[in-house]
Amino acid sequence: MSGCAVSALSALAECHTDATALSSTEIAKLRNYPKMTVAKVMTLLSQAGLVTGSRGPGGGYRLARSPDKIQLIEVVRVFESVDDSLRCPFGPNYCGENPPCPLHHRLVALREQYLQELANCTLALFVTS
Repeated sequence: MSGCAVSALSALAECHTDATALSSTEIAKLRNYPKMTVAKVMTLLSQAGLVTGSRGPGGGYRLARSPDKIQLIEVVRVFESVDDSLRCPFGPNYCGENPPCPLHHRLVALREQYLQELANCTLALFVTS
């Protein structure tokens, strides 16, 4: 779902400077996702404070902050635990109770790089001049 969330927020970032609100139906059409999936994602993003929503004519969703103030890591964390995203292939607690597995140091480095990239990227990537 985090991929759908980033995609939905990219649509909102693209129209952020126009202050245009998009409904979940419009976002679903723009990004080719099922309407129900987008509706659920938008509800969770609203609860997380990343978007604001309003009903009625002219309603829809908008980013709660400027695109350059929303990091991708904030979005992904709403849907998944990124801190434990790369686990030991030898099973839970293997590396903590035994000598590290042959992949341990590489997986730790990959996780750190992944988290750093998500923290360094903002929705401003999707804003066109």
